[in-house]
Amino acid sequence: MKTYLFSAVSVLSLLAAGGATAHDGADNNDRAHAEDHGWYLRGNTGYGVHTDTDITGGIDSSYHGNGLQSEGNTAYSLGAGYDFGEHWRLELDADSLETSLGSISQTPSSKGSLATESVMLNAIYDFDGFGRIEPYIGAGAGLVSGKGRFASHDFASVDNVLVTNPTCVGDRTAFDSSSCAISDSDTGFGWQLLAGLGYQISEKLTWDTHYTYLNGPDLDLDGHIVNSATGAFANTSSKLSDVGAHTVMTGLRYRFGEQHSTPVAIAPKPVVQPRVVDVVPDYICWDGSSVSTASLCAPEPVPVVTKTCWDGSIIDTTSTCPTQVVQAPVTTYNCWDGSVVYDLATCPVEPVTQIATTNLNACGSSPVAIFDVPVNKSPKQMSRLGTMPEFGDSHGLTPDQFYQKLDARYNATSNDKAYLNYLFKSMGYSNGWADAQPYMFSETVLPIGTTGLLGLGEQHHYSYSILPTNDHDRQAFRIQSANGSVIHFMKTCGNYMYACE
Repeated sequence: MKTYLFSAVSVLSLLAAGGATAHDGADNNDRAHAEDHGWYLRGNTGYGVHTDTDITGGIDSSYHGNGLQSEGNTAYSLGAGYDFGEHWRLELDADSLETSLGSISQTPSSKGSLATESVMLNAIYDFDGFGRIEPYIGAGAGLVSGKGRFASHDFASVDNVLVTNPTCVGDRTAFDSSSCAISDSDTGFGWQLLAGLGYQISEKLTWDTHYTYLNGPDLDLDGHIVNSATGAFANTSSKLSDVGAHTVMTGLRYRFGEQHSTPVAIAPKPVVQPRVVDVVPDYICWDGSSVSTASLCAPEPVPVVTKTCWDGSIIDTTSTCPTQVVQAPVTTYNCWDGSVVYDLATCPVEPVTQIATTNLNACGSSPVAIFDVPVNKSPKQMSRLGTMPEFGDSHGLTPDQFYQKLDARYNATSNDKAYLNYLFKSMGYSNGWADAQPYMFSETVLPIGTTGLLGLGEQHHYSYSILPTNDHDRQAFRIQSANGSVIHFMKTCGNYMYACE
């Protein structure tokens, strides 16, 4: 993306130089000098990307040395200014850009984003154009406001061992998960450089396209670190440095002033006295031919008025176009494997992805009721699931869609809200369901013979059970735990399963 932006700057600079050369070589006797001046308004939109940045302090991006790398997004710009008519314009400019910074130093369980808004006073120089095209360059200074949002938390490894996230800096207790978060803004002095082209659509309306490089201030951002198990809370501070942006935008510029054109004086041509010749005057016909009398002119043809039909043919207005045949649209469907069919029922059956590794809990007693497995009893063999569903059949849903389904039930009924809060607090999340995020959910297939506590019915009862032997009823969504207690939701019935071995 940076290569494209710098290429755009080079092209605009070459066009600006070309415009100045074309103007210097123009013949002053063939054109008029125009003075365009007055107030104008401008609106542009386009594409932008923030420059690579680094954050230090409570959240640190130096772990892998990759820092923060911005993704591209839509940029906006509004401007109001005054054209003085002698190449110079003065403009008040407001720009806005918000992008995702992805993960912090490419570290798992971390993310960041940055939004910048700038208000600049620009001085712009318009080169003499060629034709309707007028290149320009400019520079500005003003205020830049930046808002950073960052989050980082410890996570469980594939062996279900708590991994301390190095991007979250602060004191923590061993075996307890911690998380860092920032959502703060700061404002400081900044400057920018710009180059662009204006294409004159009419006397007052110009199509404006420009590139802008923004250099912003370092941002001081406040945040906090939280122990997920104990709820211990501490404030932190961070610095986001090297804040800047590249944008390419296009839009329209409307000038309210009037155009005053002063023709260049041209020396009068000498008067040539006509030479008297004794000839018979000719009559000029409609086709330019000369004859002695008008009666000798050829007849002037009658113009034929035509029209264009729907199929592109051109006929006389007195004729009729061929009848247009409208064909019914053909509906096609895209199958899961990328094939295209006319009947959705003919798509091939999508195979069930088997995920080999699933972390199970250790069977045994626990002070948490939903984790207290009665190993001194024989588990009940389940022949099938779905007779007493809790959150319903969820086959065909992605982990993110299943998370949205639980979140909707959480907000719909007080019974489900209390149940989900209790379940997530039992898994080590101090704020209950409020700490749940889509990335905690993944798909798995539990092994044949898996035992554990299986939730039953809308009243959230549970019993010691053995899952059915068929693959369909052993498909589940696995939820990442903060304290090592692994929970699954069975896809067939939507009930929770505390699987153990």
